[in-house]
Amino acid sequence: MTVSVTSSAVGNPVSSGGTFTFNEGATPYDALCALGLSINARPSSYGTYVAAIGGLAEKEHGGTSGWMYSVNGKTPNTACSNYILKNGDTVVWYYVTG
Repeated sequence: MTVSVTSSAVGNPVSSGGTFTFNEGATPYDALCALGLSINARPSSYGTYVAAIGGLAEKEHGGTSGWMYSVNGKTPNTACSNYILKNGDTVVWYYVTG
C-alpha cells in the first residue's frame, strides 16, 4: 500500500511518502509509522490520536488545526488505530488549518 504525508496547507514543511507491505490488520497509524517521521501520538477513548508529525503539531495554525488521514480519498470517521487497511489502499496524512 502507499502512504504519504503532506502539509501543503501551511507551506509543506513536513512531506514524505512511500510504498510498503504490511501484515494483515495494519492501520493508517502503522502506515504513518513506516515512514520513519517523528510522531507525537497519544491514546484516547476513541483510539490513537496523532498530535504532531515531523514537528508540526496540532493548533499551530489555528485552534482546530491538526492532522487528519484519508484512505483512498475518503476520510474515515474513526481513529487511525481502528481502521483496518486492505491490499492496495492509499493512505494520505494531511494537515488542516482552522
